[in-house]
Amino acid sequence: MGRPFSTTRIAARRLALALVVILTAAAMANAAEKSKRSGKADKKLPPPPAAEKKSDGQPVEAAIRATADAFVKAFDAGDAKAVAALWTPEGSVVDDDGQVIKGRKAIKDRYAAMFKKYPGARIEVAVKSVEVASPDTAIEDGLARVITKEGTPPVASRYTAVHVLKDGKWLMAGVRESDIALPSSYGRLRDLGWLVGDWEADANGTRVHTSIRWMADRSFLERRYTVVRDGITSSTGLQIIGWDPQAEQVRSWSFDSTGGHGTALWMPTPDGWRIESTGMMADGAPTSSQESLIRVAGEDDVVGWRSTGRRVGGTQLPDTREVVLKRVSGK
Repeated sequence: MGRPFSTTRIAARRLALALVVILTAAAMANAAEKSKRSGKADKKLPPPPAAEKKSDGQPVEAAIRATADAFVKAFDAGDAKAVAALWTPEGSVVDDDGQVIKGRKAIKDRYAAMFKKYPGARIEVAVKSVEVASPDTAIEDGLARVITKEGTPPVASRYTAVHVLKDGKWLMAGVRESDIALPSSYGRLRDLGWLVGDWEADANGTRVHTSIRWMADRSFLERRYTVVRDGITSSTGLQIIGWDPQAEQVRSWSFDSTGGHGTALWMPTPDGWRIESTGMMADGAPTSSQESLIRVAGEDDVVGWRSTGRRVGGTQLPDTREVVLKRVSGK
């Protein structure tokens, strides 16, 4: 499967706007200082400062947090118009490259394009601090993370947002954001991302179903398989594929329903991958084999698999025939 972005850097740029909008959550300043009574029963207390008045019938903090909830709801629903409505008409966003997106329409158009290209994107926000600069201005600092359904890891940013009180509502007037590097092994496994999906092979009364998924923020691949012979499930198993920093190679850890388990180092070859496996049967007998994952150039819906040099204990086993798996979903 192809990646939705040509590079991780491009992914950050494309989603930079998505990351900064999360800016809508804040806390208000300290309560107004109580006025001292002069002793006269008929003397009124002075009104509270403008910044501490209620907006739309709610305390300021509650109103801003309600806006934050509205933003997350609109973002997760892919509603660009509702997202842009949380800015002032002349509001702006400055991304990490210094590009300025100014005005509600420009913001709405940018979000609409992003939601169309990456449907199902979700956002998480963590407000770190809020400073009240004046009765109608507040500065918010926080962190945000965007997760897409595409084969890329989450992207995070640090943001600063200026909120202003207009006609009883707190709206964003300006936002500036910068990328945050998230730890992930995705870059090491990217060349295996095309395998994500469901695969099947059917020959001589034996059917193999394999399902491969990203896991742990795309730092690992999870492979589950089922082997059915003559209509009866004969075995199932789980394999986790990740990056081994000590070996500086892709490594997998495998477990099957018989109680056996093993590990393998993966090495790229011109036509796929060579997988050197060692393991143990449920009775303790050591196992070893060399497996080949064979890919046809330019073909993402068919993959070949073969096992050679197989040994159990001191016994040499015959090589397997090449098994051809065809994609049934997930391209």
